[in-house]
Amino acid sequence: MFSENYIISGTILCKTGLHIGGSSDNIDIGGSDNPVIRDSISGLPYIPGSSLKGKLRTLTELSDKQSAQSVIKNRGKVATDKTCIASKLFGVSAEDGNTVLKFPTRTIVRDSYPTEDTLRLWQESDDLLNGTELKYENTINRIDSSANPRNRERVPKGSKFSFEIIFSVYEDDESRNIVKLLESMKLLEDNYLGGSGSRGFGQIVFEDICLSKRTVEYYTDDKDEEIIIENAKINEVIDKIKE
Repeated sequence: MFSENYIISGTILCKTGLHIGGSSDNIDIGGSDNPVIRDSISGLPYIPGSSLKGKLRTLTELSDKQSAQSVIKNRGKVATDKTCIASKLFGVSAEDGNTVLKFPTRTIVRDSYPTEDTLRLWQESDDLLNGTELKYENTINRIDSSANPRNRERVPKGSKFSFEIIFSVYEDDESRNIVKLLESMKLLEDNYLGGSGSRGFGQIVFEDICLSKRTVEYYTDDKDEEIIIENAKINEVIDKIKE
């Protein structure tokens, strides 16, 4: 039975350029053949919830022995052992387990859209087009030293996106589960989001985090949510939830 929801919200700061790939079906002349994903209405970059959730799941699987063993057993596919923390946090679908739904997700990750300050930053910069820049790179032939130039579209450093993660707790769930989710967010700050991370792309940090709790009464009796911590860094949120 449902017990409560934790709401984790704040901003994602791009400390380096960010590339989360989109479709290259329609390439403008002079554009990039490696475009970022864009919102179909505004035409501006955003961070899909699926990208953020997938990265958090991967880092959880890599940092938990039982989850990692399940990935190895599944030959590289997601962990499906419903007793491991990755399955408890992110669920196991019928497709993942090749059977009926085995374990529902506890974690919902919303799409993240640029903040108002970031929209102004993009609009005021003459070096950006619709919120992105082109990063040029060269591939060098090892035999004749010829160069093969290419470009990759990316969101510039300093851009911020509003994020929201909802973590659901049910009866008999372990209290440490949300701590593991927060620890995976901390791991992401020392990893990367999107593509080309080994070449400097995708370094992000979670800022101005607010953690609140909404019990059953919040939804049934219009009870106020409990604010646990505001305007915090990820370490501060982890320490607070461990108290």
